[in-house]
Amino acid sequence: MAGFGIAYYYFTTRSRERLALIEKGLDPTAFAHSRSYLPLLLLLGVLSLGIAAGITAGAVLTQLIGEQSYVYPATIFFGAGLSLVVAYYLLRAATAR
Repeated sequence: MAGFGIAYYYFTTRSRERLALIEKGLDPTAFAHSRSYLPLLLLLGVLSLGIAAGITAGAVLTQLIGEQSYVYPATIFFGAGLSLVVAYYLLRAATAR
């Protein structure tokens, strides 16, 4: 029920904004932009690789230093954070072209 209310509010507000633009004589497609899911897919792919690398690093560190409770969470978060930084630079380089 709440999802319906949110969707109704979103679409009626968007419709009112477009009608106001038409009344002012502006182009109603001013807010329209092409949606490309490629940056999102790149981000999710690099993040997944980082998490997998973190899990692998955690397994290796567990074998090297023994069973510690902090190894897996630390390596997973480190891998995820590092992968987000890599994805940022990849996206920035892709949009600079």
